[in-house]
Amino acid sequence: MMDSSMRRSAGSVAAFAVAAGFVVAAIPGTASAAPGMVTWTDGNSKFTRTISNTNPIVGETITVKTVFERTGIPVEYIYSVKDSHPTCLTPVASSGRMGGDQVTLDTSAPDSVSASFGITKYPVYPNISPKSQTFEVQYTVGVNCARETPLPTSMSYTGSLGAGNYSNKGPAITVSSDVVSTTTLAPVSGAQVDNPVTLRATVSPAAAGGTIQFKAGDQVLGDIPVGANGTASIVWTPGAAGTYDIAATFSGRTGVAGSTTTQAVTVTDTPNPPNPKPGTGSFG
Repeated sequence: MMDSSMRRSAGSVAAFAVAAGFVVAAIPGTASAAPGMVTWTDGNSKFTRTISNTNPIVGETITVKTVFERTGIPVEYIYSVKDSHPTCLTPVASSGRMGGDQVTLDTSAPDSVSASFGITKYPVYPNISPKSQTFEVQYTVGVNCARETPLPTSMSYTGSLGAGNYSNKGPAITVSSDVVSTTTLAPVSGAQVDNPVTLRATVSPAAAGGTIQFKAGDQVLGDIPVGANGTASIVWTPGAAGTYDIAATFSGRTGVAGSTTTQAVTVTDTPNPPNPKPGTGSFG
């Protein structure tokens, strides 16, 4: 992009990054929020990119914003913006905004979204209002994102002064590893043939979400949603005596990995009712 006879390039920048302090999450299984910001200049243009959480968990929605400003004349009109993102992020429908207005996003590319505007719609003035324009988009973090690995983001745009192409400006996103879970089965004793028995499993950390699949040997008994207290239960009626491997498998939930446990349960025959004593019968 030409700006006061200066060709813009990604190398002619003065950049700095600011990461906000950690905020402790109150919900088990969620990562600490870590907003991130990076700012750079190119000629008389200044750019600031912020990400609402650069340390998200799978399933979380993050917001990415790019602010366009001018530090000197002339005015610049923003024609289009392309926001580059890791392919494991999914753009949220209808989340595109420019200057506070909802805009249509082109999501056909796997690693970016883009939007185009009227050539006089979004001016950026150095000394009168509007002195800035903000492009915004939201993404959902996918399960296929690499964990604990910085994933680059960036943007490029076109305007009345030319094109600005910036590679890997950031901030980078590092998806947190899933929290380890444990699943336990309540002890079962006194199980008898044809008598219902309740199987109860508990997931830690406890929270609603995901399911527990109960099995008796190879037989799937059912998939039960996990409640807010981290438990799920099912009633099982054994059909035959013997020892059964009872399994409880937690599917996992957003930010929390699945887990499984087994317990050997012995089922005995139901005792026959005692025979009546001789001579105690009733005769007509």
